[in-house]
Amino acid sequence: MRFTAKVALVAILSAPAFCADVVITKSKHSDAMKMPGNEQPAKDTTETTWIGKDRMRIEDGDQVTIIRADQKKMYMLDMKAKTASTIDLPFDLKKYIPAEQAEMMEPFMSQIKVTITPSTETKKIKEWTATKYTMTQTMPMPMGGGITQEIWATKDVQADTAALNDLFATAMSTGMGGAAMANEYKKIQGFPVLVERTQSMMGQSFKSREEVKSIETKDAPEGSYDVPKDFTAKPFDPMAGGPMGGGPGRPGGGGGKPGGLPPGGKPKDKGGAEGWKQD
Repeated sequence: MRFTAKVALVAILSAPAFCADVVITKSKHSDAMKMPGNEQPAKDTTETTWIGKDRMRIEDGDQVTIIRADQKKMYMLDMKAKTASTIDLPFDLKKYIPAEQAEMMEPFMSQIKVTITPSTETKKIKEWTATKYTMTQTMPMPMGGGITQEIWATKDVQADTAALNDLFATAMSTGMGGAAMANEYKKIQGFPVLVERTQSMMGQSFKSREEVKSIETKDAPEGSYDVPKDFTAKPFDPMAGGPMGGGPGRPGGGGGKPGGLPPGGKPKDKGGAEGWKQD
């Protein structure tokens, strides 16, 4: 499946459950991580996602991601620094790195393997009956390692779960192996309400977990799906956040930020929103 914003838009507009916005609140926990050049303490956060007819807003601390299917754009906001990076959809990494690096990365990217294996195992998570899926992602050298996830998805959610998952696949697409991950993601029947993840890299491993606490329908605050006018444009950096940098973590995605360039990759100096002042 090749995700496009147009497909998501058609799917969402056809869903009566989107008469009001869908609000998803989840708790997230990441174990401490320590490796050369990237050390992070254990962390507990709450993530809130607003989803409208053709748009989505993901709030994770000071980081906000806005997807506008109608504009074919993704915006990554730093609410503390008041900066915004603009990404064209569908995502094309070649727009954000030099041509010679893109050519060098193609063999590397082709070796990233993502597989989702369905099961018949079910369990009750809050009020939802969920089915277990196992996702594995393997990374080639020099990074090595990979990610194994247990994803519990439910069909009990009163919304167009296929449309929801398409938008989340878009959010994942900017990360390392995002295209492969989005392609496999279609195998999940229902909406993920619990993800338990083990990530290994450079001889180290750590665990993370995210669990949906509530799913509601209500109108989003005015302007939720727009970039604030006083924000300054900042070029999108596929390597942001360390050797696994890239886009925001989503259900089925890697812990924290699931992608980015391999060690040594450097982004192009571009990606700001048209008409904004560049840093």
